[in-house]
Amino acid sequence: VRREVQEETGLRVERCEYLFSIPNIYPYSGFEVHTLDLFFRCPLDDFAGATAADDAAEIIVLPQEQINPDDFGLDSIRQGVRRYLSTPL
Repeated sequence: VRREVQEETGLRVERCEYLFSIPNIYPYSGFEVHTLDLFFRCPLDDFAGATAADDAAEIIVLPQEQINPDDFGLDSIRQGVRRYLSTPL
C-alpha cells in the first residue's frame, strides 16, 4: 500500500490500516475478470507536494463531510466509500 500510494501521488505513507474488501467483476477484452477491491486508511498530516502520477488523473483533498460517493465512477468504489463514511473513526 505504501509503495502504491507513493507511485500514484508522491506521498510517503508511514502508517496504513486495512479496513475491508469488496468483491467485484470488471469487463475486460470481452470477458469478466473477478477481482477483490481492498480498502485502507492511510492518515497523513500534510498533502503538500502531492502530484497525480502513474494511474492517478488528479488529487482532490476534501474534509470527510464533503466526500460524495456518487462522485466516484466505479460501483465497487462507491460502495466502499459509503461503507467507509458510515464507519466511525
